[in-house]
Amino acid sequence: MSFNLLSSNWVPIQHQGRYQKIGLQQLLCGEVDGELCLPRDDMELACLQLLCAITQVLFTPKDKKELGRFVQQPLTSESYAEACKDKLDWFDLNHPQTPFMQIRGVNAKEPTCMDKLLAGVADGTNKAFVNPPGLGDALCGGCAAIALFNVANNAPSMGGGFKGSLRGSTPITVLIKGKNLRQTLWLNVLTAESAESAMPWYQETKGQRPNYIDTIKAEQKIPASSIGLNRGLLWQPAHFELLPVEDMATCSCCGCEEPVYQGFKKAKFNYSVEGVWPHPLSSRIFAVKKGEKEEKFPSFTTTAPTWTHLSKLVVDQLDDKQGQQAAPVLQQARTFMAADKIQLIVGGYRNNQATVLERRHELFSLAHGWAEHGLVIHKIIEGGLAYKTALRKALYLFAVGVKDKVHGSGVNLCDPVEANYYQQTENLLHQTFAGVNFAEPDSTLQVLNRKLRAAALDLFEQATEPYRQEPKMLKALALARRSLHKSLNELEPQGVNP
Repeated sequence: MSFNLLSSNWVPIQHQGRYQKIGLQQLLCGEVDGELCLPRDDMELACLQLLCAITQVLFTPKDKKELGRFVQQPLTSESYAEACKDKLDWFDLNHPQTPFMQIRGVNAKEPTCMDKLLAGVADGTNKAFVNPPGLGDALCGGCAAIALFNVANNAPSMGGGFKGSLRGSTPITVLIKGKNLRQTLWLNVLTAESAESAMPWYQETKGQRPNYIDTIKAEQKIPASSIGLNRGLLWQPAHFELLPVEDMATCSCCGCEEPVYQGFKKAKFNYSVEGVWPHPLSSRIFAVKKGEKEEKFPSFTTTAPTWTHLSKLVVDQLDDKQGQQAAPVLQQARTFMAADKIQLIVGGYRNNQATVLERRHELFSLAHGWAEHGLVIHKIIEGGLAYKTALRKALYLFAVGVKDKVHGSGVNLCDPVEANYYQQTENLLHQTFAGVNFAEPDSTLQVLNRKLRAAALDLFEQATEPYRQEPKMLKALALARRSLHKSLNELEPQGVNP
């Protein structure tokens, strides 16, 4: 029984309160519109990525003019059918020889439960307290395809020798949001010109097929510069094979009554990719060590909020020792969306090896001027972090005092207050990115810094209030308060000259 992502209804959307599953053709041909609707935010982000990848594979516009036409005008059913006719075998989840994102004949002693395909459900020592039982018992075709794609591209590897994605363990993904879902897909598709700019080997590799069709050999060493756009977007780093589809049942993820998959086989497969493949939806950061340029994809490694990463996701910078480069789709957007506001969908996981610690899926708005004034974005982030650092420094002083002079309180409030600072200032930072006049940002920066200063002072007073009645702590408290005011005065707005 075929389940083809090019012809089946598998895209879950909600429109005017009505939930339904539609096909990619209905979406790209403008027959139906709506917002993606999945119960898990990471699956929703992965679904969007998968839709963008398929659209890229089927229709790579030759230039900006053609991309603009695709953004404005829905496809005809004839052009959709024409693009699909030689790619149907790539996207059939049950294909007898080349199933989507799978390898036939995986040698495994016993099948693995489907919850292992849902990142974070089956790992971690506290999973039983966080995830309700049965969350991944059975998945329908659409959810199974999204889960396979997500594990291959975004989630930590299965651990124990299983290979991770081309972008490393848990990369941050950035997508541009359009006025509707159809436009969002096109805004995250590279033209042939942009693809060639991001990967100079684009032309000679554009005929490549995915590695689950044209397989690689065990222990093979693969230069990143030999991986074409289509092959890289659909790269399957591990050997997975779904068990045969079973009768109708309730999908544990979307809740629909459909034929379901209740397990899969997995096997380790070793190879190495040399170099970094420039994924269209990821920025890259660089560092020069011992004369060698090392690059990698940024990821969420701490609990710091997503806005603290925005500079390296949006702004290009490069000097002799380090640098950063925005995702190719953002570099492309600078050439035709520079005068407009832009909305970015940013997501990813924070992990500890194979264990998912946190999921993120957020929306950022940047005012017009974002493309030319990266320094302003950097300055906003720098300010937000500087006030946090001043607050943390004062609280540390309150805890440890000064050796042989002032006894510290012994109460370390740094981490919980830092978390409160990020929580209380998050909306303020979002509003600043969305509303700043990038050409003349000084007044916005002054207002921002004034509010950040007030937040830091309030949080300091709230955190230390319970200790004011303790005489032994008064000196440490006075010392910390004086340190905070000194640091805050040093952060008075200086403005920028974009």
